[in-house]
Amino acid sequence: MSTPVGSGSIVVGIDGTSTAVAAARWAGAVANRLHVPMVLLGVVPSVDHPLSVAAGATTNLMPELRAAVRDRLERARQAVLSDHPQVDIHIVTEDGAPAHELIEHSASARMVVVAANVGDRLSTLLLGSTALTVANKAPCPVVVWRGREDQPLPDERPVLVGVDGSPGSSAAVAQAFELAAALDVEVIALHVWNDPDLLQWIPAPGDWATLATQEKELLSERMAGWSEKYPDVRVTKAIQKGTPTQVLLERANDAQLVLTGSRGHNRLTGLFVGSTSQNLLHHAPHPVIICREQ
Repeated sequence: MSTPVGSGSIVVGIDGTSTAVAAARWAGAVANRLHVPMVLLGVVPSVDHPLSVAAGATTNLMPELRAAVRDRLERARQAVLSDHPQVDIHIVTEDGAPAHELIEHSASARMVVVAANVGDRLSTLLLGSTALTVANKAPCPVVVWRGREDQPLPDERPVLVGVDGSPGSSAAVAQAFELAAALDVEVIALHVWNDPDLLQWIPAPGDWATLATQEKELLSERMAGWSEKYPDVRVTKAIQKGTPTQVLLERANDAQLVLTGSRGHNRLTGLFVGSTSQNLLHHAPHPVIICREQ
């Protein structure tokens, strides 16, 4: 990484696709509300990178490739400025691998935004993708942006956050309240419970009601203090029995973005299960924000 990113910037990966430009416009709206700068990052694959080899790139072609990347970045910058002229935008060009450079910049970033292109759903099953790699390894919140390219800006719909009590989930709750306050929208705090380890302790079906009450109390404990910190943010607490991925995806249809911890955990044992965030990245219809404990 040759160019450092200022602390607190929103870093957006620009790869020349229309989806990446839409993601940049979304990030620009968030940067405007949070009053933070943006960095549009373009990566030129090195000569020995598989993408460059496949394209027949040589050392002599690298200046042309860099110029093409800078042109893409400038077009993305103009798209953001057309929405929010006051946003402070920096253009950064790096040589290397996109995922690696984004992860390097994430060390000092406020958040990293990566577009999820249509092909990512297939490529992640076979070879992996930039979006998936960055979401798995970046230390800051990672937005995997998917949505309507003709309407990429935030709207009045709520933000949905999954609450399971894990450190990553706590970070997601904090991020959800900050974004909801900035966007002036509601937070839906969703706790999904269906713990197989609890079944052996339930002597009769009627005790599910008691367990549901306990889960409601657990959610209230996890949310304590946030309404005091953000008194203007409307909050809806939701409890639902089911599979976390399925319930979050169902609820995501009525939200504008979904936030979750990088990994959930079993409520009693603390063991990682880790599939919810991965499934959301593949299937959620809107942007997904993956958060880790800082």
